[in-house]
Amino acid sequence: MVQDIKFLSCKEDKQRVKHVALTGFLRRKWIRDGAFLENIVSDMDVSPYLGALPPELRNRLPKDDVARVTYEFRNVLEDFLVKNIDKIRKMDGDCVYDLGQISDLFGTPCQLLSRGVNVYGVNPWQGGFGFVCKLSFPEINAHYALKLFDVAVSLGDKPPHGILFEVSTALAASHAEPRDNNKFYMASLKSEKYMLTAWAGDDIDRIQSRANKNEIFWTSERENEDRNRRNGRRIDWGETYQTEYGSLSYPMRKLWRQIESFDASAVEKTITSAQKNVIDFKEAKGVIERLATKAFLTDDKRLEKFVDNIKLR
Repeated sequence: MVQDIKFLSCKEDKQRVKHVALTGFLRRKWIRDGAFLENIVSDMDVSPYLGALPPELRNRLPKDDVARVTYEFRNVLEDFLVKNIDKIRKMDGDCVYDLGQISDLFGTPCQLLSRGVNVYGVNPWQGGFGFVCKLSFPEINAHYALKLFDVAVSLGDKPPHGILFEVSTALAASHAEPRDNNKFYMASLKSEKYMLTAWAGDDIDRIQSRANKNEIFWTSERENEDRNRRNGRRIDWGETYQTEYGSLSYPMRKLWRQIESFDASAVEKTITSAQKNVIDFKEAKGVIERLATKAFLTDDKRLEKFVDNIKLR
């Protein structure tokens, strides 16, 4: 059992460029580019920490204490991981750590369960590029998946994997499509990098994802398997990308839906509004071109005719 954890301190003398908060930036602008994200954290004056405390923990705190406790929680967890990660990676049996300092922050016991290798020689919570531990506050029935990552890797012509490729997608997808994605709470892009999400259950439940005509994110066929879903929601974002529809601004997603529902008056109104701005009008024309291509490829004569009749000034 591990109960006492000391804080790490870190000072950086490097001059860094001012930047907006990274959490808000990634919610608005999805990026699956590990090098780009790493450069932002390294070269710009932006916190390497994403997200916020889960509501079950935040609700235990006076409003004025949330920022301080969040800071201390990150430091305690980071220090524990730096000290113990090698041992956790090599465990040959399950282990429960009592995290006393985190317990004190929230006034309720906190434990971390890490799994060791089973009789088949594998960690049952091990993935291809990282593994999960369970962070629990049992007295308040609050449980979270703490995903720890291996070094980012690329497998020939297959997409790269690792936290720098997954975290921005998890954050953006959870925010944009909460019915289709497990809840993302926090992440760290420094020291021993991690991602904290809702605990969705250990057992594969084989519940299929819902039918979503206008997906904002999609997962490759190889990764879109039962093992990567719980209750029909993604719990892994390793090969998940934005759709054409998802890459559009909110008004242009609205235009896309209006066209697909053949609402001529709504389409005319949206296009009239878009014509007031060069960038918006260019994006609107792009939407029309994409749907014209879709109509042709799917031999959708009704959609093809509707798109052909849209008037652009």
